[in-house]
Amino acid sequence: MIKFSATLLATLIAASVNAATVDLRIMETTDLHSNMMDFDYYKDTATEKFGLVRTASLINDARNEVKNSVLVDNGDLIQGSPLADYMSAKGLKAGDVHPVYKALNTLDYTVGTLGNHEFNYGLDYLKNALAGAKFPYVNANVIDARTKQPMFTPYLIKDTEVVDKDGKKTDAEDWLYWRRAAANHGLG
Repeated sequence: MIKFSATLLATLIAASVNAATVDLRIMETTDLHSNMMDFDYYKDTATEKFGLVRTASLINDARNEVKNSVLVDNGDLIQGSPLADYMSAKGLKAGDVHPVYKALNTLDYTVGTLGNHEFNYGLDYLKNALAGAKFPYVNANVIDARTKQPMFTPYLIKDTEVVDKDGKKTDAEDWLYWRRAAANHGLG
């Protein structure tokens, strides 16, 4: 193992000697709980405390400050507010896009992961909701009890064009996103 690690390190050092420097801004949202608007439906009043609509302008400003960025949602998205409860009670038919995904698609998310609350309304509802996302989802810690395989895409390798510090476009290969396989929930 030491020989392998030394070889790997030498290869990485040699490859980085002539590599371009690329700055990358990684932005992340989490625990949105279907709070798309800056309105507290429980108190029936506007709020400055939450709402993706408030965060959207910050995301756009942050993107405009840099040449390269990715936007990730870390889950707990489709449960936890009156909008979430309403959509669950109404249900999603084939072709319906959940309102949260209409909002996230508009913001051009790069990738998303699943939080524990994505499962509150059941797997069928979750899969129907995810079908409306125009960005990939990854999750490695939910295993189908029958097949013993990941229920969702466990990782993503994406070839992405980026701009280096000299303004040259280059490919940044092997962007890798995953959620660590820390628990086997045995769903299926």
